[in-house]
Amino acid sequence: MNNKNYFPGLNGLRFFSALLVIITHIELIKFKLNITNFLHVNLIEKLGVIGVSFFFVLSGFLITYLMISEVEMSKTFSIKNFYIRRILRIWPLYFFLLIIGFFFLPNFVSIPYFSEKFNSNFFENLLCYLLILPNVSSSFYAPVPLIGQSWSIGIEEQFYLFWPLFLVVFKKFTFKNLLFLFLIIISIKFLVLMLHGFYNIQSIKNLFSMMKFENMVVGAIGALILKHKKSSMLNILYKPIIFLLSIFGIFSSIYLVPDFLQDGLHVIHSIFFIIIILYISNNDSSILENKIFNFLGKISYGIYMYHLIVIYFLLKIVIKYDLLILNSFLGYSVFLISTLFFTIIISYLSYVFLEIKFLNLKKRFTYSSKL
Repeated sequence: MNNKNYFPGLNGLRFFSALLVIITHIELIKFKLNITNFLHVNLIEKLGVIGVSFFFVLSGFLITYLMISEVEMSKTFSIKNFYIRRILRIWPLYFFLLIIGFFFLPNFVSIPYFSEKFNSNFFENLLCYLLILPNVSSSFYAPVPLIGQSWSIGIEEQFYLFWPLFLVVFKKFTFKNLLFLFLIIISIKFLVLMLHGFYNIQSIKNLFSMMKFENMVVGAIGALILKHKKSSMLNILYKPIIFLLSIFGIFSSIYLVPDFLQDGLHVIHSIFFIIIILYISNNDSSILENKIFNFLGKISYGIYMYHLIVIYFLLKIVIKYDLLILNSFLGYSVFLISTLFFTIIISYLSYVFLEIKFLNLKKRFTYSSKL
C-alpha cells in the first residue's frame, strides 16, 4: 500500500463530498430566491461546510503523499513542475467559469443582494478572480453569483503556492514541523477571532475563516502516517469501529459542540476525515471502488464548479411554471436527481472538451502518470 500513488475509494468520497455541497446550495439558492427552504435546519446548513472541509483534508493528504513519493523516487523535487501540474489541473476550468460568471451569466441571473454587490464592485471582484483570490472577493465584497464556490479553489491554489516552499525550507515533512505549522495557523486564527470582539474587522475575520490551511495540514499528517508506516497507529485507524465512530462523530458534533466553538468545528471534523480517508484507501474491496464512482470522482471538479448554475436555472423553471415540486420529499428528490443529472452531463462535457486536453499535457511534467 505504501508504494502506491492510487488510493481505491477516494473518487467515491470526492463525489459524496460534492453531493453534500449541492444539498446545502440547493437550500441556499431557494432561500435567496424567497422559496420555502430548509436552510434553517442546522444539519442542512452544515453539509456544505462538511463537504468542502473534506476536500481540503483530501487535498492535503494526496498532494503531500505525492510530493514525498516524488522525493523518494527521484531524490529531488521540482517546484517548477509542481506548479505547472497544478496550473494545468486547476486553471482551465477556473478561468472558463470566470469568463462565464463575469461576462455571460450576469445577463440572465438576478439574485437579491449578490447581484447588486457584484455590479457595484465588478472591477474589484474581477481583479481578485484574475489573481486567483476569489476568497478575498467573497470576504470583502460578496460571492460572485453562481461562481462564488470558487473561493475554495482559491484557497487550494494559495496552499499549493506555499506548500512546496515549506518542503524546501524544512527539507522534508516531519510530524514535528507539521504539528508546529498546525499550531501556528490555529493560533493566528484564534487571535483574529479574539480581536474581532474589540474591533470591527468582519471582513478580515471572514478571510481568515475561509483559509482552511489547517485542514490541509491534517491531511498532510495523515499522509506522513501512511508513508512512515506507523503500524501501531494504522492498526487502530483501520478498525471498522473507528471508521464508523468517525462518521458518527462528524454529524453528531454539529449538535454536541457548543456554539462558541462552532467556528472550529472543521478542525474536529478534519481528524474524522483523515481517519475515513485512510480507512477507505486501505480497503481495495470498498463499495466506493467501482466504475461509477470512479467516473463521478474523475469529474467531481466540474460537478463542484457547475452545480450552482444548474440549481439556479432549474429553480427558475420551477418558479416560472409554478411547479410546486419542492414541497414534498418526492418532489425534492426529483429536483435533487435532476440537478445531479444535468450537472454530471455538463461536467462530463467539460472534462472531455476542456479539461482532458490539459490533463494529458500535465503528464509531461510529472514523474508518474498517477499524479
